[in-house]
Amino acid sequence: MESVGAWGLGAYAAVRRGLEFIAGVFASVARFVRGGVFIRRADWWAAFDAVGPRAVLIVSLISFLIGLILAFVGAAQLKLFGAHVYVASLVAIAAIRIMGAMMTGIIMAGRTGAAYAATIGTMQVNEELDALRVMGISVTDFLVLPRLVAMAICMPILTMLADFMAILGGAAVGCGMFHIPVAEYYSYTVQALGIQNFAVGIFHGWVYGIIIALCGCYYGIHCGRDAGSVGRATTNAVVYSIVWMVAATGFLTFLFEVIGI
Repeated sequence: MESVGAWGLGAYAAVRRGLEFIAGVFASVARFVRGGVFIRRADWWAAFDAVGPRAVLIVSLISFLIGLILAFVGAAQLKLFGAHVYVASLVAIAAIRIMGAMMTGIIMAGRTGAAYAATIGTMQVNEELDALRVMGISVTDFLVLPRLVAMAICMPILTMLADFMAILGGAAVGCGMFHIPVAEYYSYTVQALGIQNFAVGIFHGWVYGIIIALCGCYYGIHCGRDAGSVGRATTNAVVYSIVWMVAATGFLTFLFEVIGI
């Protein structure tokens, strides 16, 4: 009973800390929108550079390979029914609706979310966060806000890039291995690219960006004071980012199904 009670109290404290952190972050966003938060231009550029340009290559490569795999598996089965030309629609819909955003989210969780947790966690170990608080500087405004805004803006753009590269990878397999005419593959792809599916994928990417930034910064700020805590914070940031992305995907899929999107 004592162990169960201790676990329950620990879970309650963790949930309360998480909710307080999220409330503080969105209060910071509200202050920023009203013009009450000043952030140095160098911090903005550093945040956007880490999330955007430096992630383009890895996102493009992984998304291209995912498109290859989707097309190969789909075309191999559809060919049994003489319908392998529909692999263009399969890859396009799968990529733009969920796979592009999901793969980009997983990549960015392992790459950028972990970096957020490690950087802020190291600052915690070195007592730099305490120094910021002593100087009256809000840790949320100074460290979390630029990273959150950068992720929220760059993730939809990276999602669009991932969608394009996945479709390109599918075309490489469909036209190169299964000899589907390029014009026909293009025609079926364009027919499948509905604005509704496209908007759903971009929205998923935006939500994933916010989740990754929140998890990475949260575990960095609540890191312990020893070197091992930085490793644990980094691991937790990646694991919980992916867990919450999957949970958000399930919720959004159900929601979109209910409202008919």
